[in-house]
Amino acid sequence: MKITIYQIIPELDQDRLMFMPLSYFQKTGYPSPPAKIYESVFCGETEVATPEEIYRIFNRKDEADACYLEKIGFTGHSMSVSDILEIQHSPGESRFYFCDTFGFSQIAFQKENAMLPVQNHDNIPFEQVNRSKPGYLAYMDNGGISIHPCIQVQLQRCKYSQCQLGYRLRYQEKEESPWRQRDFLERPAVLLFEDTQKEPCHAADRPDQEAAETYPANHDTP
Repeated sequence: MKITIYQIIPELDQDRLMFMPLSYFQKTGYPSPPAKIYESVFCGETEVATPEEIYRIFNRKDEADACYLEKIGFTGHSMSVSDILEIQHSPGESRFYFCDTFGFSQIAFQKENAMLPVQNHDNIPFEQVNRSKPGYLAYMDNGGISIHPCIQVQLQRCKYSQCQLGYRLRYQEKEESPWRQRDFLERPAVLLFEDTQKEPCHAADRPDQEAAETYPANHDTP
């Protein structure tokens, strides 16, 4: 049996509907869940037939479950309240089920308005800057200005391919350290500061004469 699982895109969740029951959607003014804020996180065949059985598969319990779901192409979070399940009983005949606080409710859902999964996400081009000297990365988000040491920076366009919703900023603080990342709805202003001292200094002690680079704000990757 073919199924598709839809989950709310956090960046489009202006009414904070994620993880809320169907009754909350209706109180907020949505007779049925708005498909335009959902994206497909899995589409494939299963050997089970009921929403409850499907929930048991996609509600991750441990690392083994996470590895299995990643292997079969599931890209979302553990199946939860507010998720929508499409079960295709036959070609052209689908039913949609809302994952509620207790069980599932059959609903109307305009899946043509939902976003499809990103295709070939690993091949989306990105801008990269490699630092030859110790330096710092500065960017602004809702919490204000953040400053981090860095040796490499990547700025990748679009988290979701259909609507180019945002940018992913990835940076590496030092050799062999894990990459860190932040997602933005709009292209972030990014500054790269060179460290003009022999030893790295704290942000509050950084000298005024540091050289800075910035990604041009009007440039997009192809």
